[in-house]
Amino acid sequence: MYTLMIVDDREIFRRHFKRLSVFRDNSRFQVRFEAENGQKALEILRQEQVNIMITDIRMPIMNGLELLKKAREELLCPCIVLLSEYADFSFAKQGIVLGAFDYVVKPVDPAALEELLERCAAYLDADLQGIGGDNVERILPALILKNDDYVAAISRQISSRIVELNKEYPQKIQIALSQVLLEIKRHVMKKSPHMELYCDFDTLFELDRSIRAEDYAQYFCDKIAHIRVELNKFSVRSKSELIQSVCNMIVKNIESNISLQSAANMHFVNKAYLSHLFKQELGISFVDYMTFVKIERAKKLLSCSSRKIYEISELLGYSDIEYFRRVFKQATGLTATEFRQQGSVEVQR
Repeated sequence: MYTLMIVDDREIFRRHFKRLSVFRDNSRFQVRFEAENGQKALEILRQEQVNIMITDIRMPIMNGLELLKKAREELLCPCIVLLSEYADFSFAKQGIVLGAFDYVVKPVDPAALEELLERCAAYLDADLQGIGGDNVERILPALILKNDDYVAAISRQISSRIVELNKEYPQKIQIALSQVLLEIKRHVMKKSPHMELYCDFDTLFELDRSIRAEDYAQYFCDKIAHIRVELNKFSVRSKSELIQSVCNMIVKNIESNISLQSAANMHFVNKAYLSHLFKQELGISFVDYMTFVKIERAKKLLSCSSRKIYEISELLGYSDIEYFRRVFKQATGLTATEFRQQGSVEVQR
C-alpha cells in the first residue's frame, strides 16, 4: 500500500479528493494525511512516512513550491506531485525544476489521477540503482556543442544499462528512461529557460510509451539526438564574445524587435563594425540570423498557441503580414496555415 498526503488550503477540495474513485476502488493507494498549508504538511512529513504527496501550489503561510523545496532538501517524501490551476503552469514547470515528480491540473480528472498514481507506484517500486548516475551527469553539459559520437556513446551506455537491469519488466524500463529524460529536462530548464520560446518542453522530453521493450535502447538514443538538435539550433560557434553575446540577446528577446543599430548601441560598438564581424564570424548577415530566429519562434507559436497569423506577424515585428507569409514559406517550404494544419494532424496522431 502507498501512503498519500493531500495538501490544499480548501477543506472542501480535500474532502472531495479523498472520495475520488481511485481511492475507493484501488486499495493500494490510501490518503492517510492531509494539511491546509505547506508548514503543516512539513510537520507531518517530519513525523510520518508518506510515499506520495500531492500539494496545491497557491497556499497561505507556505506555498507548494516552498514545501517542495524543503521536502526535497530534507528527503522527506520520494514522490511529490503538484496541483496546478491552468493559470499556474509556469509555477508547475518551476516545480519540475525543483524536483516534483509531475503535476496534475485542477479540476482533477479521476482517470488522469489514477494513471499518474500508477506511474508514481512504478517509480517507487523500480530499481533505479546502477543506471549510470555518473553518465547522466556527463550527458547534461555534453548536449550543447559536444561531439555527436560522444553524446551517442553516453546515451547507449545509459539506455543499454537500464534495459539490461529491467529486461523482465518493461514498465520499469519506461519509468527509468522517463526519469533520465526528466533530469535532462530540469537541466535544460535551469540553464536555457529561453528555449521554451522555441520548442515544446513537454513533448520534447516525453517518452513514447507505445515503443516495444526491445526497441527502447535505440529509441532513447534517437530521442537524445533529437533533443540535442533542438538545443543546438541557436548555438554559435564563434571565437568572438561580442557575437556570442549579440546572438544570445536576439534568441532571448526575439519579440523585442532588436535592430542592428540597437544591438550595436547595447554593446557599445559601431554598427558597421558589428555588421562586418557578424558576417565574418557566422557566414550570414545580422538580418538573416534575426529572420532565422523569428521563423523558429513563429513555428512554436503556430504549433502551440491559438494566436492568429497576423498577431504572430505583428508580435515578431512584421507589420506587413504578406511579407511575413512570404518569408515563412521561403524558410519552411510551407505557408503558415499549412504548417499549423500539419502540426494539428501530428498532434491528433
